[in-house]
Amino acid sequence: MFLGLDLGTTNVKAVVVDRDGRVAADGSSQIDRFQRADGGIDQDIDQIWDAACRAIRQATEPKKGPGLICAKHPPGRSGKLNLVPFSAAARRIEAVGISSQGGALQLLDACDKPIGRVISWLDARGKPFDRRFIEEVGEEFLIEHIGSNTSTMTIGQLLRLADQSPELLALPNRLGFVGDVIVGRLCGRRMHDATSLSIGMLYNPSLGTADPELLGRLGICPEQLPQLAPVTAAAGELLPEAAEATGLTPGIPVSPAVHDQYAASTGAGSVAPGDVCFGTGTAWVLLANTDRLAPPVTRNTFVCPHLVDGVFGQLLSMANGGSAVEWITGLVCGKRPSPEELDARLAAVPAGSEGLRCRPLLMTGSGRFEGIGLAHSANHLIRAVVEGLACELARHLALFTEAGLPVERLVMCGPAAGSRVTPGIVANATDRPVTCVGQSAVSAFGAATIARAVVEGPDSLARLARELAPAMWSVEPG
Repeated sequence: MFLGLDLGTTNVKAVVVDRDGRVAADGSSQIDRFQRADGGIDQDIDQIWDAACRAIRQATEPKKGPGLICAKHPPGRSGKLNLVPFSAAARRIEAVGISSQGGALQLLDACDKPIGRVISWLDARGKPFDRRFIEEVGEEFLIEHIGSNTSTMTIGQLLRLADQSPELLALPNRLGFVGDVIVGRLCGRRMHDATSLSIGMLYNPSLGTADPELLGRLGICPEQLPQLAPVTAAAGELLPEAAEATGLTPGIPVSPAVHDQYAASTGAGSVAPGDVCFGTGTAWVLLANTDRLAPPVTRNTFVCPHLVDGVFGQLLSMANGGSAVEWITGLVCGKRPSPEELDARLAAVPAGSEGLRCRPLLMTGSGRFEGIGLAHSANHLIRAVVEGLACELARHLALFTEAGLPVERLVMCGPAAGSRVTPGIVANATDRPVTCVGQSAVSAFGAATIARAVVEGPDSLARLARELAPAMWSVEPG
């Protein structure tokens, strides 16, 4: 069995997956975000570590009762439910894979002890520095050196720190991200892969390493960064003290940390060129797979190699997504509705929302409704927002096709993938079949797939991603 750990922004999730791709057990633990008066958003790396240990123990320790759980998959070929003993799941874990939120910066001393809290990727204090940096170097510099046409998150934060507290960035201090710091605590070596360094805005996809010219501009030495490694090369073996904290067996291999969107793509089996995997969380995030290294298709797009050899990813966020749905349902319902209630409200309104249109660009301050009349109800408002999001997704997909990057398959993950109504709205707006992924913790599932590839070898990842992909179903347009 293999354990996947997903270090999210609000929760740490762990899943145990057997060799048939069945989820044998899972666990989760919440983590906090701390809002600062100056616009900063922090997290505590020690709390994240504790949450990771709790999630792993939840997923591996025996529970009271008959000692069996039902795997989160349809019945097997025999027609019987797939039951896996808890105790067996704990003893038979062969490797650990790590998925992590991206761009969350942790300063460390020479002994890898944290200096202050994690600077969240949501932290706004670096934005003025990002804007000035773009004005100074231009978008073409960024495209050439980091495969993105914008500066955001890590670059601005490092420029801010260099301006306000330069001693924090001086040797022997080091830079880490949440994923590699947790990997270091598990096996003694802080390692991550290209997808993690790419979302950290420091990776040059043409060179296959951190960009030396950019590091020079930022005053950062390469040796201050975590080690870079292929995702299927073990970062190390589980330390005895980490084994004691997690309940796992010491000596099992631990993967480098990978960005959670790429882990989700792997967990969904979306690893072929032409696949577009999109998550339906707070923001709808798209990861489009291509067969070549191409310039970013639009602003705020990050380009880097995929976890699978020979495939490249174009990662971009619509910025709006679940946050828009949460806003409108809170406004008209006074609370967050259950998934069943939300589906009922969406289904109560015909396609097209009877002329009501929504441009759900709330993050940019340019969202608006058009065509609203006295005949429209709260349900019309909700459906119009979801339809607007689906149309915005269609616009983003058109950017890929216009750039000569075909979209062959649309794979939907996250909360909205389990809806009875939303996938149909997306299929109609994009005029494409939508493949829905049934596994909710798809990033953790992908991390477990990576853990198995660490054991079986680098050539196994694409095959395992396809073979172990969780239950899926397709929704056709119309």
